[in-house]
Amino acid sequence: MKKNLRILTVFLLVLTLLFTLTGCQGTAKQAPEKPKVINVSYSYRPINIPSIVALEKKMFEEEFAKDGIEVKWFELEGPATTEALAAKSIDFATSLNYVSAIISKANGNDVKIISSYSRFPKAIGLVAGVQSGVNSVSDLKGKKVALQKGTMLHEMLIRALEEANLKASDVEIVGMASPDAANAVLQKQVDAAVLPDPMLTKAIASKNVKMLRNAENLILGQSVIAARTDFIEKYPEIAKKFLEVHQKTIAWAQSNQEEAFALAAKVNQMDINAVKALAPKFDFQLAMDQNNILKYKDSVEFLKANKFIKADTNADTLITQLIDTKYLPK
Repeated sequence: MKKNLRILTVFLLVLTLLFTLTGCQGTAKQAPEKPKVINVSYSYRPINIPSIVALEKKMFEEEFAKDGIEVKWFELEGPATTEALAAKSIDFATSLNYVSAIISKANGNDVKIISSYSRFPKAIGLVAGVQSGVNSVSDLKGKKVALQKGTMLHEMLIRALEEANLKASDVEIVGMASPDAANAVLQKQVDAAVLPDPMLTKAIASKNVKMLRNAENLILGQSVIAARTDFIEKYPEIAKKFLEVHQKTIAWAQSNQEEAFALAAKVNQMDINAVKALAPKFDFQLAMDQNNILKYKDSVEFLKANKFIKADTNADTLITQLIDTKYLPK
C-alpha cells in the first residue's frame, strides 16, 4: 500500500512538473519577439510636420525605449529611399512618394504601403518661366520641362499634357531632383518645371515663373508610409505601434500648432508665415480608402505606358499585394 502511495506521489509530482514546464513554454511562445533596432527614413520636405515633430520631440525614441528598442533615423529622398528598403537598410519609410512605392513593388522589391502619410495635390504645380513664351499647358509643345522622373511629379505632367491634348513626346523631359529643377527654370535653363512645395511657392514668389496648373484632379498627390514586408510580418505589433506613435505626432501638432509651425520653419529654414500659408495644402492622415486603390491602378497604367514597369504588369494584382492596412490604428 505504501509502495503504491509512493508511486502515486511521484507520478503526481512528475505530472505537476510537466504542466509547469508546458505552461512556461506557452508563456514564452506568447511573448512577441522584438527587434533591437528600428531603422526609419524621413524627409523634412515639403513641410512634413509629423516627421519634424517626431524627430524634434523624440516621440518614437521615448515610446520604443519602453520595449528596449532603439530607433535610428536616416534622411532619405526619392530613389534612395526605395533602394534602402530593398537593401534592408531601413525597416520603415515615411513620406515616400506613392509612385516610387509602386515602381519598387513592380520591380520585385517586397514592400508594403501600410498607411497614408499626407495628401497634397495643391502643393504640386507645373510652372513656366515668365519669359519662356509659355502661358498655358498647351504652349509646352517643343519645350523643355524639368522634373524628377518616375515620381508623381512626372505623372502629373503627363496627365496635364493629356488634358491639353498633348503627349509626353511633345515635350523634352529633363530629369533632375526638384531643387535642381527649381533652379533650372529660374535660371532659364529649361522652359518649365513640375515642383512640389516649398520650392513651388518660393519659385512663384520670385516672380520669375508663373503657375500653369496644380495637380488637383490630375493625380492623388500622396506620400505614404511603407515598410519591408518581411519585417512587419515578423514584428506585426511593432508595425501597429509605429503607426500609433505616428498618429500621436499628428495629434500633438494639431494641439500645438504654433510650436509645430515654428519647428517646421526652423528645420526647413523658412519664414513661419510661409509655413502657415502652406500648411492648409497638406492633409496628414493615415487612412487609405477605395479612391487610393483606383488612383494607384491608374498610376500603374501610366508607369506601364511610359516604360517604367513591365507592360504585362497586372494592376489589380500589384496593388492588392502592395497595400496592407491591417496595421492601422483602430
